[in-house]
Amino acid sequence: MTQTDILIIGFLLGGFCLYYFLKLRKRIIIKRQLKKARKGEAAAIRFLEERGFTVVGMQERMTVVTWVDKTPHYNNLKVDFIVKKRGKTYIAEVKTGQMAPKPTLADTRRQLLEYFLAYNPDGILLVDMERKVLREISFQIYGKNDKWRYIYILLLAAGFGFVCGYILYKFVAGGMF
Repeated sequence: MTQTDILIIGFLLGGFCLYYFLKLRKRIIIKRQLKKARKGEAAAIRFLEERGFTVVGMQERMTVVTWVDKTPHYNNLKVDFIVKKRGKTYIAEVKTGQMAPKPTLADTRRQLLEYFLAYNPDGILLVDMERKVLREISFQIYGKNDKWRYIYILLLAAGFGFVCGYILYKFVAGGMF
């Protein structure tokens, strides 16, 4: 065996070792994140109950069907908690970490909007367990036809105002018709 062969075998062996080390490191990081998330969810129950919410569901799943070219594709959504307070139902999403609790972050916003559309709750609660902050999130969705609805309502209100003004004028001017 030549020195070149040994060098090549060394590079290959080093590459395999590095690959498995990085894979192990990633697995350890994911386990830590999951452990932190579980602790955050357990603490979130107490946190929500202290604020008057009653937990009525945990890790609730819902199947969503996405149709692609008339073919159904099934996906599951899973919310952290379903809670109630004063007769209203909320989805509570627990977040830990520095970036995830930001409701304007694209991934977080998309997730909350997906829950809002699928579960149709009275509200969405974003529970930031790092900072012990509870934020209520809501969405207002405008479609392209919404401006015409507002114009229609405006015209209807103007017509109603005209009729009321005309009746008032006739009443004050002496005689009702």
